[in-house]
Amino acid sequence: MSTQQVRNDHAPQDSMNLRWGWIIAGAVILEVALIVLFIPMLMFIDIAQIAPYAGIGTFGLGFLVSWWIVRKVQGRQVLHGALIGILATIIYVGLCMTSPDGLSSVVAMYGPVLFVVGNGLRIVGSTAGAYFYRSR
Repeated sequence: MSTQQVRNDHAPQDSMNLRWGWIIAGAVILEVALIVLFIPMLMFIDIAQIAPYAGIGTFGLGFLVSWWIVRKVQGRQVLHGALIGILATIIYVGLCMTSPDGLSSVVAMYGPVLFVVGNGLRIVGSTAGAYFYRSR
């Protein structure tokens, strides 16, 4: 086998690999940014007033973080963006499960529909940010 054949055999595999380090970093950055943005607000404003805007915040920050992270990956940016949003949502649900009353208290605080929509917007925003970067 020649050197050229070896390079050609590995070229498609290299572009197919996911950059898990960037995905994990993006998810952690997204969750930290959301915590830094929303938790201090809870000291001054009731959760009922913040909850409707939480979805907008998760979409917007998901969009920005994903757009920033996918600039560093070579291929499959939209998949990377979606995985950032999914992993960030898993991190958030995990954090909710560690609350004293568990996940059910967090769902009750937001309401089931707003909880699901808000977390869905995190994934949609992350995917949209990656798609926006890729389409430029």
